[in-house]
Amino acid sequence: ISEADGQITKLTKNYRSHSALLALPSKLFYHKELEVCADTSVVTSFLNWEKLPRKGFPLIFHGIRGSETREGRSPSWFNPAEAVQVMTYCCQLARSEYSAVPVTDIGVIAPYRKQV
Repeated sequence: ISEADGQITKLTKNYRSHSALLALPSKLFYHKELEVCADTSVVTSFLNWEKLPRKGFPLIFHGIRGSETREGRSPSWFNPAEAVQVMTYCCQLARSEYSAVPVTDIGVIAPYRKQV
């Protein structure tokens, strides 16, 4: 939901995510109005990827033991161990024999600007 010039716009169509990933935010934040509009062949293409802990559910929670650090007086933090693991997953996706993902189609969301 965004507000500009006194008008409120609620974006309800999602063109990027699998329905399993949208169910919770749709319920919690959109009163179940969030619509899954992504290309099914794209969002289901890795449901059997060997790295998924649960086949058919396209989400990985991967705990990392590492330390948060920053360079010099920079206000931005990063966790090198987390960054390495994310890069490992990105490389595996891009080099997958099953169905390689173009690098331009991989997005990473991180809590730290320096880590991005």
